[in-house]
Amino acid sequence: MLREARRQRAWRLRRARQQRWQWRMKRLRRAIAAVFAIALVTIGAGLLGSGLADGTYLLAMLLAAVTVCVLAIYPATPKPKADELAQADLRELAASTELWLEGRRKALPSPALDAIDLIGVRLEQLAPQLETLDPATPAAREVRKLLTEHLPALVDSYTRIPSALRGQEHAGSTPAVQVTEGLHVIAGEIETMSLNLSRNDLDALAVRGRFLESKYVVAAGPQ
Repeated sequence: MLREARRQRAWRLRRARQQRWQWRMKRLRRAIAAVFAIALVTIGAGLLGSGLADGTYLLAMLLAAVTVCVLAIYPATPKPKADELAQADLRELAASTELWLEGRRKALPSPALDAIDLIGVRLEQLAPQLETLDPATPAAREVRKLLTEHLPALVDSYTRIPSALRGQEHAGSTPAVQVTEGLHVIAGEIETMSLNLSRNDLDALAVRGRFLESKYVVAAGPQ
């Protein structure tokens, strides 16, 4: 299972890199189009006005250079943020959640990486089911609650802990162990939701109100 999870993650990362390059090429095309427009306006003004001063051409070249620098960098490649997940369309929620979680990967402990891979696989399985799920149903609300509230709360509660305290034991465990176990729990919940949806057992999914805040919030430990 973990080998398959890693294989699928490698494929998703490759796809994400392709999307980033497509976004960069889009920015580059805009920059080239802007420079071309500046050149046309400058040449046109020079022809209509029987030539322009050298300083004007220099300003046009400087404007073109600044335009390339700005448009080649901005807007930045979009990355989902935790507070944006709640606003995501249900059909795009699984993909947005996966991208957000991948962006937090480096901030999580090494033992949690297998759980992140499993969550990615589960989200891939869940995504096509969400495309046909009525957003107004209790089942949809439970899915959204898990992915937009419990998962970000778990990750954010860990990352807010100072690095020096993340490996220290507190209440019989460490924050690193707690976040790893929490991510495995969430991976299991996503799988259960997917199975219930595949059986069209929406009632069973809607009544899975077993989430306790203590399961998803990592203890901050002694300060």
